[in-house]
Order: sequence, then C-alpha cells, then structure tokens
Amino acid sequence: MASNRILGLIFANSNEKNLPELTAYRTTGSVPFGGKYRLIDFPLSNMSNSGINNIGIVAKSNFMSLMDHVGSGSAWDLARRRSGLSILPPYGEHSFATLVETLFNLHGYIEHGDEDYILISPSDCVHNMDYGKVLEFAEKNRSDITFIYTKRVVKEITDDFRCILDVDADGKVTKIMASPVDDCVCNLDIGIILMKKTVLMALIRQAMSESKYSFVRDVLQNSLDRHRVYAYELKGYCEIIGSVKEYYDANMKIMDRDTRYKLFDYKHPIYTKVRDDAPSRYGLNCNVKDSLIAQGCVINGIVENSIISKGVYIGHDAVIKNCIIMQDCIIGDKAQLINLVIDKDVNVSRGSKLQGTRNYPMYIAKRSIV
Repeated sequence: MASNRILGLIFANSNEKNLPELTAYRTTGSVPFGGKYRLIDFPLSNMSNSGINNIGIVAKSNFMSLMDHVGSGSAWDLARRRSGLSILPPYGEHSFATLVETLFNLHGYIEHGDEDYILISPSDCVHNMDYGKVLEFAEKNRSDITFIYTKRVVKEITDDFRCILDVDADGKVTKIMASPVDDCVCNLDIGIILMKKTVLMALIRQAMSESKYSFVRDVLQNSLDRHRVYAYELKGYCEIIGSVKEYYDANMKIMDRDTRYKLFDYKHPIYTKVRDDAPSRYGLNCNVKDSLIAQGCVINGIVENSIISKGVYIGHDAVIKNCIIMQDCIIGDKAQLINLVIDKDVNVSRGSKLQGTRNYPMYIAKRSIV
C-alpha cells in the first residue's frame, strides 16, 4: 500500500479541448461513463484502493458538477479530518494556463505535506490498477521519475500529459518523444507519472525561471540526462478518452463481459457517488438485449447494445440501438435512435428518428429538445 508516501494530484480538466461537446458544461472528470460512473471515479478509486489518502483535484473551470459529484470524498473513503480530498480551483486568470504553471502555483499545497512522492494523473484515462506496485517498482530501481505506459498504436498526441517512450529491458527510459514517429506500436505514457517531490518541484522551478511551459518538452525531456527515469508497464485494460468517437468506443467495449470484469475488478472496486433510485421497471412489451441498464429507468421499448444511465424513460415502441443515453433523458413513444451519444436531460419527442454511424456517432447536447 502506498499509505502516506504519495500525494495524488488529479487534473479534472485534462484533454477538454479535444472533448468540446462533452465538456461544454462540465470538466472532463465529470463526464459520465458506463451508465453510472464519472471519469474521475477511476483515478480517485485507484488512488484510494492503493492507500493514497491525500488527494488534490485540480479544477480549472466548469467544476460545479464535479464538486457536486465528489462532495466530501466519502464515497472513496476520503472524508477525513487530516489529509483526505481537496478541490484546488485557480486563484488568478492565468494561474492554471499550462501544466507547468499549474504545478508551480500549487507549490504551497504540494510542499505542505510530508509525502515523498507526487502522483500526477489526468482524468481522461479509464483503467484499474494498484499504484502501490508502481511505488515498489520505483523504489527498487531508485527511480526519480516513473512513467506508467501501455503498448498501442498512436497516431498523434494532442495534450501535454503524454509522450512516447523508448524503454530498455530493465524498464529504464532511454528516450522521451513528444509525438510518435509513425503509426507503429509505441510505448505510450498514459499521463500518469510518479515523481519524487523534490525532483518535481526543482524541475518546475527551473522551467518557470526560463519561461518554458511545456511539461513534456521542457521538464520531462530535459530531466532524462540528470535523473533516474524508469517506466512501469500497464498490461490491463486502459482507454484514453480523447474524442467523442473514443468515448463512444470505450463505452461500447465494456458491453463485453470479459472487458467489463477486467475494468471493474471486485478486488479493486471502482467507487462512485451513490444515487438512491428505485430499481428499473420493464414494461410488458419491452425487449432489452446486450445492454447495460442503470437503476431508476422505465423501459417500454426495444433496447439493443446500448448503455442507459440512471432515471431514463423510454417510451412505448421506441427503438434504441448502439446508443449511450445519459441520466434523466426522456425518449418519446415510437422514437428511433441509432448510433447516438445523448447527454443528460434531453427530451426526444414522439416519433423522432435520429441516426449516426458507428464511425461517427451523432451527439445530442445536454438539455436539448429534439
């Protein structure tokens, strides 16, 4: 267990520029996932399960729904007198402009605690892992900076959390690249980095003094020759949400039982805010197949290969196929919805017909009336 050795920092607005539809009214961490979860539930649960009990959530904007969701942190056993969960909002117009500036302006919070390590995590990575094993790996190799990476084909990198790594047989990082060379299988840093606190703050202060603001180019790449840098491979399920299409695909994948069991491991549960809804009700003529249905729903139509969140009403003779429908939507009688992502509180009128494609799912904005 990581215990009190690690301070966790979760960046709630990570990658939001690539998710403009989903983050128009919320942070990336507040985006619903899998019918009952939010994206921030995954890093929060992983840290809590790993024994990290001092966690700061860095929230730059649109964080009302985030604060409502995480509350005091009790769902993750983080409602404590000492340490626990903290929301860290900006206090100036440009205080959180870049990752480097954010870390520099949080130096008081970071250096206040007794932790030896800082675990930096974005909120757009869906995975389940024990960070205690990463700490063991780092201490075994006397690592100053420890990346967590996964092997996959990468076409481009569009944020400052991630990079491509060359790693030798012992896990030592020999090269850090800001973007992939070609479309081959790469060692992709998933954005989660364990760093010694003294090393991190020294690198951040140097970058700020030289007016260098790229975390990958100006901090991580420059540290390779001066510090011990290693990488720990994540071999389990991992999805990075970088677009509406990737969001749609990641949700569709958890319809597979084996994938779902890998992500929602009962030994390392994913926690979320409890909403006390009644059990879902299924009408006499409904037909539900290969779908995930949350509590509090009323299903009167046909639902196939879809994820239906809490409190959704589906009318008589409505047809829902390959859709993600978020909380408290109302789908009218005889509506036909295929290949859609429907945000919260949408009202689809009787007889409406909407269809996207699996390669380009249609998105319906929050509180829309169709």
